[in-house]
Amino acid sequence: MIKRTFYGAGVTLARGLVSILDGFGLFRFPRVVRVETTDICNANCSTCTREIMTRSMGTMDMGLYKKIVDECSLHRVRYIHLHNFGEPLLDKLLFERISYARQKGIDTKLFSNFSLLDEEMARRVVASGLGVIKASIDGDSKETFEGIRKGIKFDNVVENIDTLLKVRKELNSKTPLVGLVFVETEKNYSEREGFVRRWKGKVDSIHISSYHNWGGSLNGRRNPEERGMPCLRVWQTFTVLWNGDVALCCMDYDGKVLIGNVNRETISDIFNGEKLRGIRESHLRGEFGKIPICLKCEARR
Repeated sequence: MIKRTFYGAGVTLARGLVSILDGFGLFRFPRVVRVETTDICNANCSTCTREIMTRSMGTMDMGLYKKIVDECSLHRVRYIHLHNFGEPLLDKLLFERISYARQKGIDTKLFSNFSLLDEEMARRVVASGLGVIKASIDGDSKETFEGIRKGIKFDNVVENIDTLLKVRKELNSKTPLVGLVFVETEKNYSEREGFVRRWKGKVDSIHISSYHNWGGSLNGRRNPEERGMPCLRVWQTFTVLWNGDVALCCMDYDGKVLIGNVNRETISDIFNGEKLRGIRESHLRGEFGKIPICLKCEARR
């Protein structure tokens, strides 16, 4: 009862604070811009939604990418995330995209499964000036990892991480920073400590993450429908799919809630547009039923 009372007070405070900050114009342009340069992938992970994703696969046109980066540069965005659904290293234009962003004063981050990051690719990654590269390594054994990251070989990934670290040192480069994420599930929680011991002191960051249900599409462990906290993603993030469609957030893997298209509109117009503002108002009022993907989403704490 006491816990529920404190949570209720926190929700009221959060709604009021977000509303005030929005009124002061703090959320005029996204803090996090995620550009899905491709949604093509060579894996089929059990923690992902590829088996149920229905939208088409493709790679972003370079002209559209430049338009996005140019607007981000005008608004002094520090980082662009070059990932969403898909394996970024399958994008043949990836290094050209990293270079263009750097010309515009923007650093880049990406998530990779590291399966393609052999020594030749590692040298290209380090030379490109990529700021951060991360991977989810959801296991500390071949059996557990390959049972989750289907289509990817554990020994190959471990070797490729070591290779990237070796090449970075050899080239006397501080970048890219290398981070690993362990998405904890009932299948791998017993290997968490071993994972940390293996990589601590070798990579630049280790993060233990909780599994979530991708906006209610996969089985979850919580009952988010009881939660009333507004999700800051709708005030701070911007997710562009490879064809220019703008999804509500990174949880909207299938583009079910589209708020615009950057082929026809600017980021600023979409981010401050009527559709997204209406969704924000629903979050502030706790009316998550109006946005089904938000109603059951475990990422909304």
